Amino acid sequence: MFRPFHCVVGALSLMAAACYDHSNFNQVGSFATVRLVNATDTPVSLANAGVLDSGNARLVFGQSSSCVFVTLSHALIDGIAITNGGTGATIPLAASLKSGDNVIIVAFGDSVGNIQLTTLDNHFVPAANSAGLRFFNGTSSTAPLLMHRNDLTLTSFVGLGSASSFVSVPIDAGTITFSDKLSVVLDAGVMAFPLGQNSTVVLGPPAPAAVPLRFFTVQAC
Repeated sequence: MFRPFHCVVGALSLMAAACYDHSNFNQVGSFATVRLVNATDTPVSLANAGVLDSGNARLVFGQSSSCVFVTLSHALIDGIAITNGGTGATIPLAASLKSGDNVIIVAFGDSVGNIQLTTLDNHFVPAANSAGLRFFNGTSSTAPLLMHRNDLTLTSFVGLGSASSFVSVPIDAGTITFSDKLSVVLDAGVMAFPLGQNSTVVLGPPAPAAVPLRFFTVQAC
């Protein structure tokens, strides 16, 4: 449910040669790697250094941008702009990017429906013969949730706008569920994750006039 990975070729051939979809990728020089994902029903866009690629424009629920290499002109200044795809208004990003960062930025709705952005660090090394897995809670319609795999609890409880820590999971298929303190609120079904890579399951609110929570999975850059 996310856009295929595309390398964004920069001016440096070294960066182009190093571009691959792996969670442990480390940038050299003053660069950060960013992927934007949308857990709202409002389209959002990601521009880099004033350039808006068509593949990163008006991302709807469950879609993600390509992995974008951001040139940092200063340690605390980044060159990205995230906007409401409908109105063009800028959505503030509180966190600053630093050289070597590898992050997913999640757009989600707060308790009153305003779009918020949060930044998730992708740096995690899964155990041997395993995959990295975490989840982000982007729904205000439930109490804090935790994640299970085959009825084994993987995480602590996570509230709106937060993510669990990464854990290592087997790469064979397993049933992923989410529950509050009383019962299972979402059965995500049988899922498998790529060897040696880090994935995030993003939970979102129900679709308009619907009841079940929605979710999608995105891999780190």
